[in-house]
Amino acid sequence: MAKKKTTRKKAPALAIGKVHIDKDPRVYASTVQAAPVDMKRCAGVDLGTSCGIAFADFKPGQPIVDVPIMLGQWDLSIGPYDSGILRLVRLKQFLTILQPDLVTYEEVKFTPGQELLKKRQSAAAIVARVSTAAEFLGALKATLGIWCEERNVPAHGLGISAIKKYATGKGNASKVQMIEAANEQMGLGFSTEDYEKTGSDNICDAAFCCKMGLEAYSEGMDL
Repeated sequence: MAKKKTTRKKAPALAIGKVHIDKDPRVYASTVQAAPVDMKRCAGVDLGTSCGIAFADFKPGQPIVDVPIMLGQWDLSIGPYDSGILRLVRLKQFLTILQPDLVTYEEVKFTPGQELLKKRQSAAAIVARVSTAAEFLGALKATLGIWCEERNVPAHGLGISAIKKYATGKGNASKVQMIEAANEQMGLGFSTEDYEKTGSDNICDAAFCCKMGLEAYSEGMDL
């Protein structure tokens, strides 16, 4: 009697690890191991106070198959008596612990949302709010860029519309649609209702940044 042929389910190209939310770099250091000596580490970053982070270790020159992506969040919030510079210091500390060999990040730009513009506020008030956010995000971007430049780590900024189109096929996808795309493509279970509190939208953006970095640059890197 002939044996029945069994069809083996193909494993997903990208598996997702456990999500960690860390504020203390010392605690983060206890949860992250260095990349193996024969591998490189690609990190996707979504800069902000709730900084989304995703990273994967890969072998240069080889196709990206079954590469696990670890997801997390760096909490860069500060207390009432802390200096604002502490956010930037903590970002550098997290990067030093992670030690990525390649970084892809969401290109930080800030424009006032429609809700803000619709409110009856003076132009000066709107400019003040926009300037504060732009200054903070620009400082995070500069800190990331300096860290990478000092260590000869390639860093590539990805436009928001490019990330959205990659994830959903639409360059103007909403945050909810991005979370839904991450849940479907990566087997996640993030809620689309409380992302403003959890920062899960930032984690999903970072995951797609990491995937884009892996697909675009990993095979061209050397050990």
